[in-house]
Order: sequence, then C-alpha cells, then structure tokens
Amino acid sequence: MAATVNSALKFQVLAELLESEGTALICVDGQEVVTMAEGRGLEAMGVADRATLGSSLAAVFAKSPGVLPVWRKCLSGERVRTESIHGEAYWLQMFQPLRGSDGAVVGAAMLAIDVNRDLTTVRQAQLLRELVNNVPTNVFAVDLRGVCEVSEGGLLGEIGLRPGQNVGLNVFEAYGDAIPDLGEAMEAAFRGESRAIEFSFGDQLYSQATLPRRDAQGNSAGAFCISTNITERRRDEELLRSQMRIIQDQKEAILRLSSPIIEVGHDALAVPLVGSIDGERAAIIMHGLLEAIVHKRARFAILDLTGVDTVDPTSAEHLIRIIHSVRLLGAQAIITGIRPPIAQTMAELGIDLSRLHTLRSLQDALRHCSESGAR
Repeated sequence: MAATVNSALKFQVLAELLESEGTALICVDGQEVVTMAEGRGLEAMGVADRATLGSSLAAVFAKSPGVLPVWRKCLSGERVRTESIHGEAYWLQMFQPLRGSDGAVVGAAMLAIDVNRDLTTVRQAQLLRELVNNVPTNVFAVDLRGVCEVSEGGLLGEIGLRPGQNVGLNVFEAYGDAIPDLGEAMEAAFRGESRAIEFSFGDQLYSQATLPRRDAQGNSAGAFCISTNITERRRDEELLRSQMRIIQDQKEAILRLSSPIIEVGHDALAVPLVGSIDGERAAIIMHGLLEAIVHKRARFAILDLTGVDTVDPTSAEHLIRIIHSVRLLGAQAIITGIRPPIAQTMAELGIDLSRLHTLRSLQDALRHCSESGAR
C-alpha cells in the first residue's frame, strides 16, 4: 500500500520552500484576481509591492505585460513552463491550472524558482566546452572501468571523431591495440600517478598526459587524458638537432683548421696556435695531437705560441694539460714563440717555466729536434 503525506506536512514543506529568496508562489482565481502571493522571491521578481490579495494580474505584472498571455493560457487549462529574466535573476516559472471538484478550471498558480546559480554553472560548462573544442587538444575523462564520460577537443576531427562521440565507449577495448602504453598509463592514473605517453595515429604523432581523477571525497574516480599533436614540433626538434650537429661539426672543423698538426720532420710534429685557447679548443688540439703522435710515432711535439695574444689562468691550465699528455706518450713537448707579455703573465700566474722546454722560435725547435735525432 502506497504511503500518503498529510496536508500539514505538505503545508510545512511549501512554507519552508517559500522562505527561500529564490522562490515565489502566486495564485489567481478565474477572474485573474490574486488569491495568494507568498515567497521572498516576490521582491526579487519586482512584484512584491503589487502582489497583494485582491490585486489584478494586470496590476501585479504591469511592468511585465508579456506574462499575462501565459497566465491566460494556464487559466484555459494548459500547464505551461517558461523562463524569464527579472533583474539579475533567471527564473524558471511553472504554471499549473487549479481545478474544482467537478474538474473545471477555477484558477491558476505560478511557482517561480530562481535558477540563476544553476544557469551560471551550466553557462560556465558550456563556455569551457566551447574553449576546449577550439583549442588544438583532445580531452577525455574515463571512469575506473575505462568507460569514456567526456570526449571533447579541437583535434577530434583529425582522427575522424565528433565531440562527445566517444562517450560510453570503453577506451581499453577501443584503443588498447592502437595505443600500446594506454593501459599502463590508465592503471597508473587509477593509482593516483600521472603518466605521459606518445603514440602514433595514422601519420601523426601525439603526446598524451594521463592524470588521476578523484571524486569529492578524494577517492580515485578514473582518469583524465589530454592529448596534443606533436608531429610538427617533433619535426622542428629533429631539424634543430640536425642543424646543431652541422654547426658543431663545422665549428670543430674550423677549430681543427685553426690549429693544424703539421709534420715538420721524420719524428716531429708542430701545432701553430692562433688566438685564445678555451676548453673546447684545447680538447680538440689534445685529441688530434695525441692521435698524431701515436700514428706518426713522433718523438717531439712543438706548440708554437707566436699567434697567441694573451694567456689567462684557464688557457694556461689547458696548455699545461696538453704538455703533460704529450709527456705521458713518451714524446717531448716544446713550447716556442712565447712573447714577453705572455711570459710575464705566465710568471705572474705562478707557472713554473723551468719545467717547460721552451725555445725562442719554431726554427730553433726544428734545429733542436734535428740535432737530438742525429744524436
């Protein structure tokens, strides 16, 4: 047997409802005379001062005459639902015919509810959807079963989909084979972890961020997936890397040309240095010189500093490192072309010149190598 609600409870519920600032109730009889006007929403609707017992509908809605035909339609026996704006409120108005014991219409009632807050939420969701569908991304939301609940984004057209088309689809079944890492990324999101994966779809490359989705209590509720097309970006990155490799190769070639290793005798090599000596250049000189010493079986390596303008602590350190490396291979390192300013700088830096085999010129070094070889 169905439960019934007594009239007193119904009245209590209605009274509490009408205490809301966003609710109003107006009843009229068959002659369009107000028989009830309750609710704090009457003021927000702008009819509080006119909606009094005995007033006519025309007087109550003098500032909104467009509502009168709706009342009259309801008085003819039709239920009507309308929406209207009064001030800053957006009202949902439900008109209900009132009937006597014989079923004839004896009046009408209007229950108005301010849905402005709900409307704002709906409008914000609509604007967000419009934004997502005009941004070059795809956005998905799935539950813990992998069933898609949201499918929006401006890139859906690239894979032949419309916004919302994937809703209700199990992404594991639909895309598990096409995106091998999808399952692992989803499971990680269900555990509260974020994952970033890349996958190909047709001839395009996509990057997808898979993020945890939680309910109001903070429990795992599924995952969010945001996909972007990175095809052009990846091409640009590859092109940039290729250009950087070319530039680096050219730079190394220039550095090698600026410090050529010249065979000046049967067992002697000469490296004329020009300009400054930084770490990168020193590494290239050292690598090339040591390889040449081994390959040529050279006994002497002449480092000619005639073209070096200045020597700072860093370049001096690089120079000493090259000399030590030459000695470790059993060859003799000879420094030539040290000009007075450089000699003074090296002395001020505390470099022990007595430990270096220095000669005034390249010619002197060649003579030394020749005489040593003869001995």
